Amino acid sequence: MAAAQNSNNQEEGNIKPPSTNETENSVVESAAEQSTTGTEKEVADPRVSSDRVETNSNPPGYSEEETKTKETAVLPNQAVTEVSSHDGTTATEPAEEEEMNAQNYLTGIPLLLLTIGLCLTTFTVALDNTIIATAIPRITTVFDSLNDVGWYGSAYLLTTCSLQPTFGKIYSFFNIKWTFIVALIIFEGGSILCAAAPNSLALIIGRAIAGAGASGLFSGSMTVIGFSVPMRKRAVFISIISNMFGIASVVGPILGGTLTDNISWRWCFWINLPFGGVAIAAVFFFFKDPKRDYINLTLMEKIREMDLPGAGTLISCIICLLLALQWGGAVYPWSDSQVWGCLLGFGLLLILFLILQWRRGERATLPPRILLRQRTVLVSALLSTFLTMALYTHVYYLPIYFQAVKGTSAEGSGIRTIAYLISNTVTSFVVGALVTALGHYVPFLWGGTALFAVGCGLLSTLQVNSGAGKWIGYQIMSGIGAGAAIQIPFIAIQAVLPEKDMPIGNAIAIFFNSLGGAISVSIAQNIFQGTLLSSLRSALPDVDAQSIISAGATGVQGMVPDLVSQEQLAAVYQSYTRAVDTAFYLPIATAAAGFLVSLGIEWKNVKGKKTQGGGGH
Repeated sequence: MAAAQNSNNQEEGNIKPPSTNETENSVVESAAEQSTTGTEKEVADPRVSSDRVETNSNPPGYSEEETKTKETAVLPNQAVTEVSSHDGTTATEPAEEEEMNAQNYLTGIPLLLLTIGLCLTTFTVALDNTIIATAIPRITTVFDSLNDVGWYGSAYLLTTCSLQPTFGKIYSFFNIKWTFIVALIIFEGGSILCAAAPNSLALIIGRAIAGAGASGLFSGSMTVIGFSVPMRKRAVFISIISNMFGIASVVGPILGGTLTDNISWRWCFWINLPFGGVAIAAVFFFFKDPKRDYINLTLMEKIREMDLPGAGTLISCIICLLLALQWGGAVYPWSDSQVWGCLLGFGLLLILFLILQWRRGERATLPPRILLRQRTVLVSALLSTFLTMALYTHVYYLPIYFQAVKGTSAEGSGIRTIAYLISNTVTSFVVGALVTALGHYVPFLWGGTALFAVGCGLLSTLQVNSGAGKWIGYQIMSGIGAGAAIQIPFIAIQAVLPEKDMPIGNAIAIFFNSLGGAISVSIAQNIFQGTLLSSLRSALPDVDAQSIISAGATGVQGMVPDLVSQEQLAAVYQSYTRAVDTAFYLPIATAAAGFLVSLGIEWKNVKGKKTQGGGGH
């Protein structure tokens, strides 16, 4: 053992530093200690493969105070690992003191400005999901493109979801700062094309380009903040950044309606430019890209690490799945060859993707070592999927309830969901602060998912005559539960993964998060439309149900009264309520599944964890 060899040089607890000649002309078996000038020498032990190894073996006869000095070998990446006595693999070593390299992290004004930039980035990406909702009617009128409505959302979701894991690999092997900035430039370029689109096809292409850039921004934000603050403080910043999604989901429809009515629908995309400019400046000037030895590979070596066959297969697989869910029961019958053909393609491509991942091993797009062998990562991925499915269903279908049943405008429906936003946001901030103070996140996850499931159940009981007390109270309960739990998967992943795996871990969680959002909207849409159609046909057999559905949610108060009598209008309200309630069965199932899955997460204390990596040079 290296420690035993060093003990020959110890005298009264002091270690004699190796000479310059000894360091240059021989391969030392013990780690170099700091010299009398405080300089730490970098040496390599040929028997240790980890980037940095710390041991604290006390020689016989020495007290703990006399053997505080640790053997240390440092390589350019600053991950702190310990060699497992069981299998020789490396694992994160918890620290009992403040991070030794805390000086590498940002504090004060630079950290504040960087956080603002990351918040604006996340807000803009999330806003792009929802702001277009209230602009679509105007866009279809301008371009005469009613048949393209589904593609305005799908084009964005397809590229956003399918490219998430690929960006995780890119962040692992390329410069984090420039990868983030390039992704943001791609997103802004897509937004410019959308804003200046001369026709519907150009708008769809712009949405796809913007989605490609967006796929690297939320995971990039998590990676940037992960290298900028120590683990024990990270929960607060993760909650702040994550909350931008909740804020954007409510602000988006209101802002989109305001811009469309008062200026132009094109400003729903032009508005992304100033936000993006501030974010680029913040990351460029204040984020200090970490030194990582494993990014010093040749370009060809990095390309081989990208797993291009796996990424291409995954993209094709996700496209088939989302197209089937978008088309099935809405555009085409489920029995249509285009729908089941997409489902068949999805199944075959998924099998091919799994085979490729197994064969690629460490170079896989979704490395099995991280996703399958690390329990917390797998639990967090499933948890992100289930919670996001529930949350997105509420975000999309609560406004329909308020517009169709309660008779509000698009702006008014957004205002009535503020209770959800505020409870979600405030709870997320509070839980982030409590996790930072207490160190434990598991109790908040369990309590949050349980409360969220109860809130989802209550929201599915809304009726035509439900008063404000009910729909506000149920939203608050759901918002508190979601706010307590939705950020925990990202905290948990950063708590268990070493620095070199953190970008991939973040991308995995966000990939499943995006996938959950994409499939939930399609599934809920099929449930909603199917229930609405059957309810209308059952309650009003003499009325053309399709004409009522074509009027849309806002048309229930305006156009539908011209199609039915006042007595029949009550049946229309009841049918819409039943359709929304049935769609809300999906959040009940996914929130409950999230609670069950959360029971498998590892119990970690982030307060005392030695953080992986640093945020600066």
